[in-house]
Amino acid sequence: MVSLTRLEEVAREAETLRRLLRSAFLEDAPRIEATIFQQLQKLLGRWHSSSSSTTPAALQSDDDVHLLIEQYYLQEAFAAMLFLADESFAQQSRTVPVVAPPRLAAVNISKSAFYVDVHMRRYCTELLLYFCFSRVCQTHRVVQALYPLLLRGNQALLGGASQNHVGEGLFSATRFLQKKKFLSSLLNGVMATLPDGVTAVVRVLLLDDRVESGMTMDAAKQMASLFYTPLRHAWLLKEGGVTYTECLTLTEQVPLLSAQLVNLLASVTEKSVTPEVERVPHCLPHFLQQQQSLREGRLLKRETVEERLQLGLTSILNATLRLPPRGEEDKSAFARSYKCFCLYNRHLLTPAFRALTLRGADAGGECDEVLLALRRLSVVARGSTLGPSPRALLLTLEPLSPGLLELLALDDALPAAHRALLQSLLAALWELPAHFEALAHIFVRGALAPVRGSYSVDRVQAKVCVELRRSSPTAVRIRGLRRLVLHSGAPTDAVCKLLMAAAAMCQQCTAMSSVAPVEEGKRSCKSVAFLYTEDELAGNSDCDNEEIMLGRMIEDMCLQLGADELFGTRVTLDRVCEVLFTVATISTACWRWTMLLIPRILAVDVIHAVFAEYPTTVERQKAANALLVQVQRLSAVVNALQDAVVESEAATTLERCLAVVRQYDSDAAVDDATFAECRTTLRRIEESLDMSSTASLVVHLLTLSRAAAETASRFSRKPLASASGNAADTRRLGDAGAGGGVVQSAMRLLVRVLVEVDDACAAVAACTTLVWWSLARLDSVDSSFVSRLVVSLLGVDEGSSVALRAILPGVTHAVTPPRISRMKVRLLDVLLGLCDYDEEGRTLRNIDDYCKLEAKCTLYDILAELCGPQHSPIVQVAALHLIGHYTTATYPRVSLAAACTLCVDVFRHTPHEMAKAASAAMLSHVAGSLEAMGTLAALSDVDVELLHKMAEALCSYCGAVDGSDDHEAVIHHHGRRIRELLQHSFHVLRES
Repeated sequence: MVSLTRLEEVAREAETLRRLLRSAFLEDAPRIEATIFQQLQKLLGRWHSSSSSTTPAALQSDDDVHLLIEQYYLQEAFAAMLFLADESFAQQSRTVPVVAPPRLAAVNISKSAFYVDVHMRRYCTELLLYFCFSRVCQTHRVVQALYPLLLRGNQALLGGASQNHVGEGLFSATRFLQKKKFLSSLLNGVMATLPDGVTAVVRVLLLDDRVESGMTMDAAKQMASLFYTPLRHAWLLKEGGVTYTECLTLTEQVPLLSAQLVNLLASVTEKSVTPEVERVPHCLPHFLQQQQSLREGRLLKRETVEERLQLGLTSILNATLRLPPRGEEDKSAFARSYKCFCLYNRHLLTPAFRALTLRGADAGGECDEVLLALRRLSVVARGSTLGPSPRALLLTLEPLSPGLLELLALDDALPAAHRALLQSLLAALWELPAHFEALAHIFVRGALAPVRGSYSVDRVQAKVCVELRRSSPTAVRIRGLRRLVLHSGAPTDAVCKLLMAAAAMCQQCTAMSSVAPVEEGKRSCKSVAFLYTEDELAGNSDCDNEEIMLGRMIEDMCLQLGADELFGTRVTLDRVCEVLFTVATISTACWRWTMLLIPRILAVDVIHAVFAEYPTTVERQKAANALLVQVQRLSAVVNALQDAVVESEAATTLERCLAVVRQYDSDAAVDDATFAECRTTLRRIEESLDMSSTASLVVHLLTLSRAAAETASRFSRKPLASASGNAADTRRLGDAGAGGGVVQSAMRLLVRVLVEVDDACAAVAACTTLVWWSLARLDSVDSSFVSRLVVSLLGVDEGSSVALRAILPGVTHAVTPPRISRMKVRLLDVLLGLCDYDEEGRTLRNIDDYCKLEAKCTLYDILAELCGPQHSPIVQVAALHLIGHYTTATYPRVSLAAACTLCVDVFRHTPHEMAKAASAAMLSHVAGSLEAMGTLAALSDVDVELLHKMAEALCSYCGAVDGSDDHEAVIHHHGRRIRELLQHSFHVLRES
């Protein structure tokens, strides 16, 4: 029977202790030490009174008191013990027994009314160690009570309650730094030496219902750091006592943590891991009833708990198995990471997945090690699909692939539990499309890898065992590879990658065997034609060479699978040619299959139909360039094997295909007729300007824009090799020499259009033409002409028409400040077009280099100057918009710190709210682009802190009283977006 009166008394005593602790921590009142100690004794007296209880009713009541204190007031008790503890006690180098609760030593010294003596401090220290390591409390309750005391601030919960209010000032107050170290050593020891220490830490940091969804990645990252960082100081539990150490090395730490991780990986779906709804008395005080109802309303679903656990375990493996680049600058970092990798490989990966390697015997006993290994691997695979990098999965999968392939081959004979886990593992792997190629090569290598053992299935006990008396036949694993290809859930892209990986492995094996000494006439004469002859592939014996069995599998795939499985979901001509080139030399059947496909796929009408779907010349030329390389490779194979097998139709088709593709990929110079046509169009544009005929002007500008796109597409070819870059540029300049003067005079005329014409369509056509010619660098090889023209015009004062006419003497209309501002905005649009379409970034670099050489500043400096308050609002907004794109297009030429500094300057100096909103949008665009490029997570701590401060400032910005609320809302929106990007990037582990 529950004694409500007794529970109320316990709650009042705990609340009193809480108030005293708040005074001690927050108000710096050490004179209440004795009062806190007395109140702690009262509360713990309720706990220890169970030893004297004998009746069942009393025992039930004591159990309820235990549960009440442990579930709701354990943090208050621990905080009081820590507040009164002697932190120097750890330096005494003695073992503290935790088998029985400690006793307070009786001394004949008068006690102080305000302070506790050294004996009481030692008693509180031993009592805290006893509660943490004696298992009288559940381990996760101990961690849940200790961990919040390390937090810096106040974490608000539902209903305004605070879980961490007891220890709010513990982290920040300098007088508690030693206690913080003591507390940290307690948590380190609990995690490392208690059998369920890691499980408790995972439950509190990741699986607790107070961890919101947006904090999950951050929690996983914080938890993972505990496993690759040396804990250093810790209280270690050994044989019923705890000992303090300040030199816990990674070598000692890893075995302790790995043993728990091995068990945790295999028990993800077990009820012992997930937070259960614990038994709570039906009649509780009002405060506890409210807390219990809130907690029950926040309990996580089991699916969410399992996903979080998979995410956390995968993040731990990614962090512990990470090897940074081996650079000359910091060899010590690589050495530390390599040591951590080796330790976890020995103590975690080997015992966890040994049964799937087929290289060592399982541990024996009643446990099915194969089933447990499959369960652990499924956890890592499912965790890799939830956000973290699959690096640990791919690293682990490499030595396990032979065992997985044999299990696939034995699929029908496997017990139901093994089959279900195997299918779950494959389903998780198929959710990683970006890594299909790596997975394909791993499985193909696993089919041919040498192993020591094989599997045997015990149907009676529904168990799979590893036998080292016979090694796994390669034929069995290749049969498993066939089943992997034919798996019902296998995506078509994965099947295509498997085909390519298998063919590449056949070619590699043949190349290696051709280097080794061979019998005369056995391999050397055959390698000239096909890798495997018809006689070798005609048999169906499992005793054949593994290369032959793999070649037979490729042959069957070519003849039996459909086009989607062979060429992938996004079928392109260059992809088809790549597949045909790869499999053509495998066997005679693959050759004939290839020769039958070539006339049908690479026919001239098919090529014309495919290239007609590309809307622009540049896209057609890019596709033609990719196709030309593959067709040339395929043609070389056909020509090399003409003596062995004559296929005149395929060879003729390839010759015609090459001619058509070269026509699309033509790199010929623009002839004089093209420039003559441009001169005619320019003359008509000038006449339309003089007559102010807007309609005819727009028509001629659109014609010139199309011609510029066609011309630029032929001149914007990248050199085939970097060594021939200068020669290519010189050749192109020579080809364009006849029209270089035309382009330069045309650019001046187009800028005149930007100054004089109000029509937006004409301005867009003029800007587009300037962009195309600048991209092709038809004005000059180093883009010096367009650089000089744009930079000088951007530097014109808005009130100085004389300066503008000095640069453009052909301007006839009256030049007003609004027209100059509009011209600058349109020129900024030209630079924006370069940011969008200059894939190499070469033209932008040329303009920047010109600014450094002639103006003694960078292009960014010129653009930043346009953001000043002396310019019109539209120029400021356009310049800020361009700077956002220019920063990401040329990163890291323009640093994130420079963008943040510019944003601060705009907010300080400009009076226009619209410019401030544009500045916030600029910074948000930069942050979003860096996150999309995977660069945001690699920023330095200084840049991250600066960006975080900017986000907080934008979120809290208050505009002028008479300003527009719309601009303020825009600024707040971009501030929140930057904050979300930071939370996402730095709460996910991206290796990166």
